Amino acid sequence: MDFFVADLHLAHPKLAAMRGFDTVAAHDSAVMASLYRLDPDTDTLWVLGDICAGGVGSMHLALEQLATLRVPLHLVTGNHDPIHPMYRGGQKRFADYALVFASVQQMARTKIGGTSVLLSHFPYHGVPDRYSRKQFDQYQLPDLGGWLIHGHTHSDQRRSGERSICVGLEAWDLRPASADELAEEMSK
Repeated sequence: MDFFVADLHLAHPKLAAMRGFDTVAAHDSAVMASLYRLDPDTDTLWVLGDICAGGVGSMHLALEQLATLRVPLHLVTGNHDPIHPMYRGGQKRFADYALVFASVQQMARTKIGGTSVLLSHFPYHGVPDRYSRKQFDQYQLPDLGGWLIHGHTHSDQRRSGERSICVGLEAWDLRPASADELAEEMSK
């Protein structure tokens, strides 16, 4: 079973506090606990960006934690990931990420419930988002009528548009969403 999650923000004090945790360690433990429940024999995890706070130190701490997972991992990079192409020299971080993730890309495609979907950290271009910045425009996909699974918004709402679903931790009770759950959401 494929699972999808975004905005882990491991080793990120500000997000830990915003999510109601007293310490970064408590936050990271809660986030990782839901990921440890995945079955390494049958499950795959797609992380749709923002594994850390954005700095190289935070990146290393997040990668150390994610390396303890036994499920195959794929990353679609987000704006807090030092490997994202918005950062000059981001490609220099590829070797660090390749030790943990089976694939690293800016966007991806897969199928959920027989339907082709795009995977991106960002919502579709033009979707209202309290974290929108002009600098992100060039990395947001245009809505050409297909489904998009994304993160970035930190909204507790799963749907961000007619054909887009947010898999950020806030929308899924601090856990990843399964492909079956997303297929059900897409059928509504």
